[in-house]
Amino acid sequence: MYIIIVGCGRLGSVLSMELSDAGHNIAVIDSDSKRLEALGNGFNGLSVKGIEYDSNVLREAGISRADYLLSLTSDDNLNIMVSLIAKDCFKVPRVIARVNEPSKKSVYELLFIETINPTELISYIIKSKIEGDRK
Repeated sequence: MYIIIVGCGRLGSVLSMELSDAGHNIAVIDSDSKRLEALGNGFNGLSVKGIEYDSNVLREAGISRADYLLSLTSDDNLNIMVSLIAKDCFKVPRVIARVNEPSKKSVYELLFIETINPTELISYIIKSKIEGDRK
């Protein structure tokens, strides 16, 4: 699959490497060249430096052939904007965004953007471990 990952922080960089190692074609977009460079020589995908919501940057990353776009930045507003552009303008089949501030989850839902909420996931895992220990 061809997957575009927007945001090359901790989550974006780890996921880029793992998906690339699993045989997927990966393009990573970030406005910070140091983050892209940190991927290192082991990353055999495409790195694109630029403003994440810029249509020319998205085209350079190959959005016209993307099966997925994952918007994983630490900025909810940026994730929403990139997701809407990918979904509505470029018709990317699957768009998933990271929710950083749980109170903004309803905004994503109103816009029909599929989300991953790390806070909820970690909370669920910890709660499950505690509940499992009680049994």
